[in-house]
Amino acid sequence: MSGSIGYVPITVVNVSQQVGPTPNALQRTGAFISQGATTLTAGTTSLLTTSSSLASILAGSLAITSLTWLSSVVTVTTTAPHGFTNGDTLLVTISGATPTGYNGTYTITVTGASTFTYPLASNPGAETVPGVYTVEDVAELSAMNTTFFAQGAATSVYVLELGAGNAADGITALTTWINNNPGVFYSYLLPHSWGVQSTFYSSFAKNFTSTTAKTYFHVTTTLAFWQANLTLFATTLKSVIVTIEAPTVATAAAAGTPTEFSAAAGFYVTLNLNPSSTNQVTQAAYSYLYGVTAYPRPGNSSLFATMKAANINIIGTGAEGGISNTIWLYGRTLDGNDFNKYWYSVDNVQINLDLFTSNAVINGSNNPQAPLNYNQAGINTLQSVAAQTMQNEVSYGLALGQVVAVQMTGTAFAAAVAAGTFAGQVVVNAQPFSSYVTQNPTNYPIGVYGGLQVAYTVQLGFNQIIYNVTVSNFVA
Repeated sequence: MSGSIGYVPITVVNVSQQVGPTPNALQRTGAFISQGATTLTAGTTSLLTTSSSLASILAGSLAITSLTWLSSVVTVTTTAPHGFTNGDTLLVTISGATPTGYNGTYTITVTGASTFTYPLASNPGAETVPGVYTVEDVAELSAMNTTFFAQGAATSVYVLELGAGNAADGITALTTWINNNPGVFYSYLLPHSWGVQSTFYSSFAKNFTSTTAKTYFHVTTTLAFWQANLTLFATTLKSVIVTIEAPTVATAAAAGTPTEFSAAAGFYVTLNLNPSSTNQVTQAAYSYLYGVTAYPRPGNSSLFATMKAANINIIGTGAEGGISNTIWLYGRTLDGNDFNKYWYSVDNVQINLDLFTSNAVINGSNNPQAPLNYNQAGINTLQSVAAQTMQNEVSYGLALGQVVAVQMTGTAFAAAVAAGTFAGQVVVNAQPFSSYVTQNPTNYPIGVYGGLQVAYTVQLGFNQIIYNVTVSNFVA
């Protein structure tokens, strides 16, 4: 008989399957924001694995049917609908036109589905060759790509196409996209124009300030905008990492001819983390950066101090340490925390506690030999899973101290933490079964246990070293 040896077996073997968790890759996923710079349909993405990956989706120049100058204004008629929103203003480059006086990068105003205008003081003469137009975002996306992959090829990145338009259009489109696609990307690299848009800070970014948001935005602003709008850069905006580029880089970006995108370097640093016991997380501050221009130090000491105090990031050099490399000053979110060592740690703990605890519950629900039951033994198992998870965080360089497991009521544990009883330790508390179900009698019938608590201190790096030196000119 199939499956039988024809008599009662001596040994019976029962098999249960235990499936290990696939690591959560959220913290290694990020996206360049494009507004009409690619051939992708608005709302779709494409993965870039190397610098050359962008070429196949990068939008080219688009045809113009006619250029007409009248009263210091040029009206451009495009061969196909341009996709811009009526009334928008944005940067566009005109090239290949004859007379050549029509060529250049201009701030255009959209006047129709296939028309836009731009100011031009002198009449170049009647157009004989209309040329082509290119949205400024094409050059900007290329600069993002070049600078990002100048840091290395170990990390891939997505392009998220939002469709042509200005910063206000993009903010609206990204809001909708994130609402429809929660948790797809950990962080976003935003176009230059967003960093000088007040509503980005006051209305958009504030939606991602909760400790569980796990969504971040790398934005570039200008020195003038920051100095004129200090209150916008609130220390409550933990989701925002702000960069001010070196003056020469900022000037090229404002002219629509960017050759580098400084914030893309730090963006790479935050996505390139892949923690393990042999690949611990280092702080973002002072990370080596490549292919970027340092903000000039001479004459700017006071400005640097003000920027640091306001948690504004710049590109610097390691000259103080005898190192010529460009480095990241200071890798902070607007709330003043080192991104790698603080919010990355907080998010990693949340993600992995969820991952490993859920894995234990699912596996325990499929193991008839040793099911995970809602009793003291089951709570002990869950506490052990949480303790091991936090031990991993310590080995990753993300949590400080030794892991300690305790079993106290929630009130007693909170009081102990407040009193400093567990200072310097990573503590995993699991309220005992009997006391928990007594205090929460409605939770047991529905299988809810809310007695697990974790308290820990993030493992930080050094930001400043202070020496006190005593000098004497005599021998005592």
